[in-house]
Amino acid sequence: MPDILLNPRFLALTATNLCLFLVIATWSFLPIFVVELGGDNFDVGLVMGSLGITSLGCLPFVAPLIDRYGRKPFIMGGILLIGTTNGGFMLFDHYSHSMIIVRLIQGVAFAACFNACATAVVDILPPEKRAQGIGLFGISGSLAIAVGPYVGEMLLLRWGFHAYFLLLAAFGGIGFLMALLVKEPPRKTGPLRAQGFFRTALQARHMSLMLVAATFGAGFAVMSNFFPLYAKSLGIKAGVFFFCYGVSLVLVRVSLGQVADHCDREKLILACLAAFGIILTATSQVASTLQTMLLGALFGVGQGLSYPAMMARMVDNSNDSNRAVVVALFTGSFGVGIHVSMPIWGLIANLKGLPFMFLAGGLAMLAGTVVGIAYWSWSRACCAGERALPDANPEYRS
Repeated sequence: MPDILLNPRFLALTATNLCLFLVIATWSFLPIFVVELGGDNFDVGLVMGSLGITSLGCLPFVAPLIDRYGRKPFIMGGILLIGTTNGGFMLFDHYSHSMIIVRLIQGVAFAACFNACATAVVDILPPEKRAQGIGLFGISGSLAIAVGPYVGEMLLLRWGFHAYFLLLAAFGGIGFLMALLVKEPPRKTGPLRAQGFFRTALQARHMSLMLVAATFGAGFAVMSNFFPLYAKSLGIKAGVFFFCYGVSLVLVRVSLGQVADHCDREKLILACLAAFGIILTATSQVASTLQTMLLGALFGVGQGLSYPAMMARMVDNSNDSNRAVVVALFTGSFGVGIHVSMPIWGLIANLKGLPFMFLAGGLAMLAGTVVGIAYWSWSRACCAGERALPDANPEYRS
């Protein structure tokens, strides 16, 4: 671990990612701004949700460019744009749908910076420490989620929204300075393949992991977005859950980050998916603060191990010419799982209630585990058969 943490490139990338997620996490107060300027809950949904449209939709175009022109231009441009565009909100004195334009631009900036950062980190990690390094890099995002909203709320309450948006711009500016420190070797550029993203996505070795990532994203969405409502209905403080989740996630990535590098990653991923199913199922029966703390800690362990393992397994099947595309396929699949599942979970909760929704989510994760075990077992058997066939049947060599 020390050789990773003491790498100057790794530190510069992690610092940039920290600043990026300080902006992302502190945006949690943007709905208040929309409502205070005359918007309603539907407008809040439009403004907040529009980020996902471009952050996911631009990946087929941005990722190949990151592979062609290098990581640093997109890291620098993305973090600078995501910071300075917050100043655009200061131009409004009443709610306007034009706010959505700002968010659409921010979605592209986020996708460019985050995927370029993640790809640059993978570039410098040795394969035998890939999952550990990805996990350590991800701690910066978790730290930002803990710090950003606290600082943002403090400035908002004391000095108002102008100070709040200046803080967001400052986070972006500091991130830009950190990005300047990123060292990237010269790249050999070849012809840009416009369809490279989709051709890569349709490869079987990527599609299975993309589906698993989307399933994890759906599980993450139901827990992170609906548990606060569920806890409130039970008279339990949701903050206890997220505190235990954050602490356990960081501890797991620091102390057990190497696990995914020394065991079968596919088995670890499926074990974590099964754990997600059990946790969601148990959440439907939660009744005390102690149970909430335990669920939060277990959810942190599952997320802390699964996300780096999935990303590492995904980029194991990449090379220098398509690594950003493969990283984007993973992050995009996880994001699709979150955004697509949210309306479905909300509909189930409206029809059957929150406890049933968590139960349904848990059963869905367990069903996904069964499907994953069956598919990967079949895939390994096929690969073993293909390797054995030429040796057992020499005449087939021709």
